[in-house]
Amino acid sequence: MSSKPSNLDNIAKFIADNALFESLSRPVIRSIAAKLHEQHVAPGKIIMQEGEVGDSFYIIYKGHVRAVLNRQGQDCILSEMGHGEGFGEMALLSDNPRSCTIQAIDEVHLLVLNREDFEYLYVRFPELALKFEELRSQRVSLLEDKELSASTISKFMSNRSSQGALDYAMLDTLCKLNEAAGGPEQAEHCKETGQLAREMSKILCPLVGEELLFAGYLHEISKIAIPREIVIKERQGLPLAPEEAEYFRGLYTKATAILQPEPVLYKRLEFIGDLDAEDYHEMRLEAQILKVANDFLELRSKHYRGLSNDEAIERMTALSGTLYNPRILTSLRKNIGKFHDVRVEAQLNAMRMIVLALDQKDNYTYRHSLDVRNITAELCRRLNLSRQEQRLAEIAAELHDAGKIYIDESILNAPRRLTEAEFAIMKTHAQRSADFFADIYGMDELAKIISAHHEKFSGQGYPHGLKGEEIPFIARIMAVADVWSALTTPRVYRQSSQGKPSGMPLDKALQEMEHMAELGHFDPKIFAEFHKYAQENQQISNSSNNGRDLPNA
Repeated sequence: MSSKPSNLDNIAKFIADNALFESLSRPVIRSIAAKLHEQHVAPGKIIMQEGEVGDSFYIIYKGHVRAVLNRQGQDCILSEMGHGEGFGEMALLSDNPRSCTIQAIDEVHLLVLNREDFEYLYVRFPELALKFEELRSQRVSLLEDKELSASTISKFMSNRSSQGALDYAMLDTLCKLNEAAGGPEQAEHCKETGQLAREMSKILCPLVGEELLFAGYLHEISKIAIPREIVIKERQGLPLAPEEAEYFRGLYTKATAILQPEPVLYKRLEFIGDLDAEDYHEMRLEAQILKVANDFLELRSKHYRGLSNDEAIERMTALSGTLYNPRILTSLRKNIGKFHDVRVEAQLNAMRMIVLALDQKDNYTYRHSLDVRNITAELCRRLNLSRQEQRLAEIAAELHDAGKIYIDESILNAPRRLTEAEFAIMKTHAQRSADFFADIYGMDELAKIISAHHEKFSGQGYPHGLKGEEIPFIARIMAVADVWSALTTPRVYRQSSQGKPSGMPLDKALQEMEHMAELGHFDPKIFAEFHKYAQENQQISNSSNNGRDLPNA
């Protein structure tokens, strides 16, 4: 049963953050949100059926679904989709029957746009049709490829678990070969390759996700036989002498040979050897996916070639149709286009758990983190940052103090001024918060922002003494929000006349920040906007002093 969204503002924000719609203007996004209906689907239920004519497009608000195609009387999983992804767009663009069945994996919350409402929106906003055509072009499941033979399709429709289960304990042991061969840089690269390949498989061929994870972790283990200095030279793209290049001939076939003593592992990962081929047509589907994931991360990683995302994609696109399968490159573009690519969303959730755990030893940090997030978000809007920048700022602000998990409780909750030694320990939290993200693909900018939230515009802050525009702009916004929250939130070292933790009076807190601004603590442009915000919106300022409607510790 469908109903109108209960919170139009939340729905509009969700649509605005969606990669498909983020370039649309705010009026267009709000108009789309107003036309959406909510639908809840129980696990296992069919949302749309292959062969039926539909009239609705769906966006996944919560939960996960799978696309299933019936071939030769058997169901074959084409892809899996989750938060923010959409399906059923062809029902808005044509009268053709549904090309596959969509089934709920878990409890699913959908936002539904029917054809009648789409046609109304299309008349007002013609650019909307282009967005749905763009979405349709991203449908790249390998099992829908007409070039595939019936025998290949049959292979992927079979029960792959009949080949035997993969042993994760063995994976952990074998991964030590990466560390021995190329140090922590190779170990991290292989881990990321497995994660990215598995993520890409969700829209290409979900049935091989586990094999790709293992293969990504293990495909470079044969480098153990190559001198370390040559391994490093090759991964940095430096010229190799003929005798050095010989070490890498048949590298991936040698990797599979190492796996032979374990029959199940060898059988399910034998495709690693296909990476030695120079044409994707000579590779099995699993190897085609792994090849794209590996080569992109080699080009992208600061420890390998160090190119930007765009430069890496440009190089690989030049070899589309020869070395790389064009469908798989499309999948890569879709994955790297998301901010929460690969392990990012899981890492963010893990960090939120750490902040909640930290609340058990310091009942100020969680409330403070949400307070800083809300103030930062308001300042970002006032400073006209893009939606993507606003989202990045909110995440950075929410997680900026996670490194305090390493700080002893006696320092965090000291009811007095910290000693010089204690303050030196406290100051380490900024870099420690950033270190959670520093080596995770896609999190570089977030790590820099979090690290710099205690830097001062004058250059007198920490941990790196950055000055002026050396400090990331979002970190400069967070610095203002962080101080305001710290001054106005009740703390154990600031006692009221009744002997209870107290926040500084708002007028006194603003005077204190004005003095700090004169000393060069804040970016003048940002502080000027904050000053107007604090004066114009007294109700929001008062709620800061009362905990800003945040959960009690």
